[in-house]
Amino acid sequence: MKRLILTGLVFILSLVISNNAFAADTDVFADTLKKIDNLVCTQPEKLPGFYGQGLVIMEDDKRALLSNRVKDYRQMIVDFRDINCQIQRQILAGQVGSKVGYVLADEIISITSKSNDTDERQHSVCTYNFVKEGSNWKITHEHCSSLPDYGLDSDGDALYYFLNPIY
Repeated sequence: MKRLILTGLVFILSLVISNNAFAADTDVFADTLKKIDNLVCTQPEKLPGFYGQGLVIMEDDKRALLSNRVKDYRQMIVDFRDINCQIQRQILAGQVGSKVGYVLADEIISITSKSNDTDERQHSVCTYNFVKEGSNWKITHEHCSSLPDYGLDSDGDALYYFLNPIY
């Protein structure tokens, strides 16, 4: 009986330790993404410093260029008065190696503005691949897939979200 209790305690402790180790490992990536989030609606010109050589950005089924993304963010800042950007991100999985790593994240992006009552929301699942360049981690691959807005009324139609994509 004592052996069974000891085995159970060891098992539970190993789960707690491994879970804490996962969180600590991927914190470096989560912190990098938070820094990027803070620049999107304020200083998008600084974004290229967080991305590595050979960058690939995929948004749903389309490839995006970082230079175009920076231009779009800059135009958004000009067009909208009192812009407010909020990004909620939950890291679902990840791995950190000595030179490469990745995270899988569930993200909800909300952009509001007083200039024209803008209230844009985007819910996505994203993967970010990182490569260590010197002492910094840089994103080399980003792929986000949009999720449907379940706030829309589908009226039980199984094809509603397919026929009415959010993106």
